[in-house]
Amino acid sequence: TNFGVQLFLDKFCDMGTKPMGRSAIMKEDGPKKKKKSKETSETIDEEEAELIQPDFEEFSGFIFKTQANLDPKHRDRLAYVRVVSGTYKKGMKVGHSRSKSGKKYNLAQAQALFGNDRESVDIAYPGDVIGINNPGNFAIGDTLYSGNMKVAFPGIPSFSPEKFAYIRNPNPSTYKAFQKGIDQLLDEGAVQALRQRNDEGGGPLILAAVGQLQFEVVQARLESEYGVESKMEAIGYTLARWADGGWDAVDKADKDGKLFGIMIVQDRWKRPVLLFRNDWKAQGVADEEEYLQLKPWSKPPSFDD
Repeated sequence: TNFGVQLFLDKFCDMGTKPMGRSAIMKEDGPKKKKKSKETSETIDEEEAELIQPDFEEFSGFIFKTQANLDPKHRDRLAYVRVVSGTYKKGMKVGHSRSKSGKKYNLAQAQALFGNDRESVDIAYPGDVIGINNPGNFAIGDTLYSGNMKVAFPGIPSFSPEKFAYIRNPNPSTYKAFQKGIDQLLDEGAVQALRQRNDEGGGPLILAAVGQLQFEVVQARLESEYGVESKMEAIGYTLARWADGGWDAVDKADKDGKLFGIMIVQDRWKRPVLLFRNDWKAQGVADEEEYLQLKPWSKPPSFDD
């Protein structure tokens, strides 16, 4: 019989961890005057965050993981979203925290994943994790939301890399597959990409990671999932610092001779990055040239910037 089963299930639900609220910046989602990126970031920092509870009527969720090539036959890309408030419904339109105000994305379908099994989801509630198709604009730390208020949960900064290496494709005939594989693996956030300043993509690509194992995983996945070989060449630097002061600050420090022995590169969004051989040098430059505003991490920029 089913005697007592419902009581057990109800009690189990009461004992389980309930969905929790999350602090976020909220503002009207509409046209706004253009501002410099530095001013924009300062304005957001000054705003007070509000706690969005699970019972908030509008949908909101944050992307905590992206993954490419789940199905090698279709080369699909998924973004994993944890629902914070409201209800996800199939086909709903949502805003994106880093996209231009007013731009909406259609969530035509969502999936629940367990191991290699997938199941379509028509509705999801706070606390649920769903996988949605990633058109290439979604990154780790992004917020999706519905309604007239733009919602932005605190972003998830990228790791501070300690290993750097050039990666090359030894076979020119597989250039397209190599480039596609690199782009999709970079979207997952496992490694970061750096290039020489003003390099539009024709020069050597530098991969940055926390450990050597990440390089080996990238090479293995390129070969097994995209059918391309790759060659790695290590670079003798041990840490990276993003210069939030911008290229003008970097040019000033370089002209003054403060960046001797430091490699100047740019990230995927053409922001200045300095590579150091040791922590002592990095700390010295940070203390003496405060206008560089050196930081050991980065976040994807707003599409408005």
